[in-house]
Amino acid sequence: MQILKANHDLLSAKNRALANALNAYSGASVAIEAAKNGQPTFRHGGRLFQSAYSPEKEAASQTAEIAAKKPDWVLLFGLGCGQLVKALNDAGMDKVLVYEPSMEVLSGVLASVDLSGVLSRENVALYSDLTSLISKVREIDGFDTLLGYATTPYKLGFSQEFAEFNTRVNNAHTTNRVCIRTDIESRENWIENYFANIERLPDCPPIDSLRGAFKGVPMIIAGAGPSLQKNAHLLREAKGKAVIVAAITAYKPLLKHGVVPDFVIASEKVDLPEYFTYGEDDLKTRLILAEVANPGMFERKVREKFVFFNPFITLSRSQAPLWGSSYFPSTGGSVTTAAFDIGLMFGCDPMVLVGQDLCFGENGTHVPGGVYIAQDVKIDREKGSVSIEEDYVTLKERAKSSFDLLWLKGLDRRPVPSKFDWVTFHQWFENYAAALKNEGSSVRLINATEGGAWIEGMEHTTLAQVLERHLKNEVPIDFLVSEAVARRPVADFAGLLESVAGMQMSLKELKLAADAITREVSRLKKELSKEGVHSGAARRIERVKRLEDVLFRTAERSPFIWETLMASICELKEYLRAEAASGTQGIEDDVEAILKAYASLSKACAKFYPVLGRAKASLEAHAPRSESAGTTRKAV
Repeated sequence: MQILKANHDLLSAKNRALANALNAYSGASVAIEAAKNGQPTFRHGGRLFQSAYSPEKEAASQTAEIAAKKPDWVLLFGLGCGQLVKALNDAGMDKVLVYEPSMEVLSGVLASVDLSGVLSRENVALYSDLTSLISKVREIDGFDTLLGYATTPYKLGFSQEFAEFNTRVNNAHTTNRVCIRTDIESRENWIENYFANIERLPDCPPIDSLRGAFKGVPMIIAGAGPSLQKNAHLLREAKGKAVIVAAITAYKPLLKHGVVPDFVIASEKVDLPEYFTYGEDDLKTRLILAEVANPGMFERKVREKFVFFNPFITLSRSQAPLWGSSYFPSTGGSVTTAAFDIGLMFGCDPMVLVGQDLCFGENGTHVPGGVYIAQDVKIDREKGSVSIEEDYVTLKERAKSSFDLLWLKGLDRRPVPSKFDWVTFHQWFENYAAALKNEGSSVRLINATEGGAWIEGMEHTTLAQVLERHLKNEVPIDFLVSEAVARRPVADFAGLLESVAGMQMSLKELKLAADAITREVSRLKKELSKEGVHSGAARRIERVKRLEDVLFRTAERSPFIWETLMASICELKEYLRAEAASGTQGIEDDVEAILKAYASLSKACAKFYPVLGRAKASLEAHAPRSESAGTTRKAV
């Protein structure tokens, strides 16, 4: 009992959900037996899961195998009796996540083997719920390397669980890495778009102007998955009884079925004029646009435009309150995930998904009737890849792309083929549903997609059944929107002007610091080429460090600066990690990498200074004269 209490106390502090699950478990527990050397082992399903002679020696051999691959994190499929976790920690590998697929094993081991010491370590965690483990994996730096490891008895004894473990861990970490690369490649475009959009934002109410406006009203969110063609026509019956929101890719396909959505949501960094009709239908719908969407999207002629601000952009978090917004949607990388959170903010219930396949269809990636005229999808299961050729309305030649193949559980519980971005959206929906359940939310979550991936935590049914059960009453949507917009807050133009002016000043100072660092590092590079490493090099390196301190203090005064730092810092981090992995110690290469990073930062500063100037001029044009004449408040 003392062993069980020690383990339970530790779990209660680190993983309350697991401790509660163990308390509630009333099934059988494996019997722990002694190996020849007295160490604990056990049998499950008639199979011995650890050495009958020396589990410790076996764990040492497994640790050597794992250490040779030099992972940052080890993900163990199976706890065993804990010898492997301890051996890994003793060997210096202290970042270990353990997933035990069997409560029968877990309850027996924790009742007989004291693991409180090893499990108390900061970066060691034990899970019995795969979704919780995946949430932790999503928090791991995408630059880190992960190694999944399972002993042969666990692979054989829990083959289905092992396959799901491998798939979901790989999916999660793949999306982590891809999201970092996307962020690096896209962030400057997003920031440029935001400052260009300042000219239009005064005319676009923040989306939280509609907070609570549709309490108890159903919301139907239409994605553009292949299955949308099965039930899109039914949405005509939902018009006026539910808030219908379409991803921009689903807009034209819905129109072909006679459905004009109440809202179309978009956040693309590029302009998408081909997604609109430029006719009467456009004038009947409203756009919900991200503040960093391409400026061309803000120029589309529609009934009305609303804007939402992204929580992952420091600049947006800083300036949104000045525009009158206090809401940042939880987004999973797609407009449908953002729309889902927006629907909860509106007060909608139930929340219904259609066209959210999250996988490849038989004949393409999107529903017919949109911008994809024809598609040819070829899946190579052996190579684990998928290639796509498609006719797109604005291209003269076929567009070609290829992706790593990932897998999700389908509606029929069999695997369906997917790719990294869809897997990211899928994980977001499942995590979101789990979070709402934990909060005790009563909002009903329904997946009426009728094809594609199974989404844990949602009810799966047909759209026809949703219409019959939940869409009973007419809703004055236009009236509710206009009434809410009439109460929208006024933008704080004085605060916005001060914020932008402060950013301009900081950007100028940052460029001076970056240029000073570049000069010092350039001199160091020349000296090293002539004299090699010498005593004077250390003093110059110290000067570079002092200049870096100045640079980062300057950056801290303005949220925008962190956005300009992003690409340079991440590229430098990638270089340092690659260097550590290869074991090289070339100071000349280090100097070259640092030089490149700060030269890139200086270039970004020079690029954005006039951008900020244009944004300031736009604000002055919109601001009341008393606000634009000058203020004394501290810049945000």
